[in-house]
Amino acid sequence: METGRVHNSKVADKPNQSAQALSDLKEALRFSWFWSALAWNDILHRYRGSMLGPLWITLTTAVFIAGLGPLYARLFNLNMTEYLPFMALGVTTWQFITGTINESCGAYTDSSHMMRQVRLPRLAILFRVVFRNMIAFIHNVPIYIVIFIAFDLPVGWHLLELIPGFVIVCLNLTWLGLIVAILCARFRDITPIIISVLQIGFFLTPVMWNYKMQRVDLWIVQLNRFAALIELIRAPILGDEILPGLLTMSLFCLVVGWLAAAALFVRCRRQIIYWV
Repeated sequence: METGRVHNSKVADKPNQSAQALSDLKEALRFSWFWSALAWNDILHRYRGSMLGPLWITLTTAVFIAGLGPLYARLFNLNMTEYLPFMALGVTTWQFITGTINESCGAYTDSSHMMRQVRLPRLAILFRVVFRNMIAFIHNVPIYIVIFIAFDLPVGWHLLELIPGFVIVCLNLTWLGLIVAILCARFRDITPIIISVLQIGFFLTPVMWNYKMQRVDLWIVQLNRFAALIELIRAPILGDEILPGLLTMSLFCLVVGWLAAAALFVRCRRQIIYWV
């Protein structure tokens, strides 16, 4: 009899947890002014006392591209006018992806003091991390302008494809960041593992190498979810067509990833405060 009561209580508690998770999402969206202000403050605090401020993001990226771009073009024996824009857009997008994932590892642990003192929706803390990296990514717009002018890239309606592509990338990074934030809050050893995996992923992803100009099996690229996210931003700017396989991969990851992230969040939402 007692076993039946315990089982019934667990079954009844599942809808309650789902309702609380949904309420957390609604509250986080309603508090968009809060986590967006925190993200802006993080950027300002990071470069406080610097003469260039957040422009250091643009400068360091530009130096990296200007230094390694010509070198890799010579090593790979590639046409500079075709390779450098491909590499530059790949590097800036990769920095956005890895920056969001790496900072999501400490999303909850780094905000533990705030979570203990103020009642905050858990997703608001994650949105703060994603929005902060979106701001950093936007600081690379001057690099894109220089690339457009220097390499005479085509300007047309195809650039509008960048908008839905960027939205899909951000949504994918949000569910991925949520899973990473929860797992890293529960198991602290996962953080260095993720950092190591991303370092290896840099060489396996077409960032510094061009699969269109070099002999690379296409299936290696199509199975790489990071390549799919990069192409959603890079291809429209270069005026190229996004490979159907990469677009399918990004949409598939979007649906499956959000289902997995939602299930994990519903299950672990109440325990996060005890893990941090």
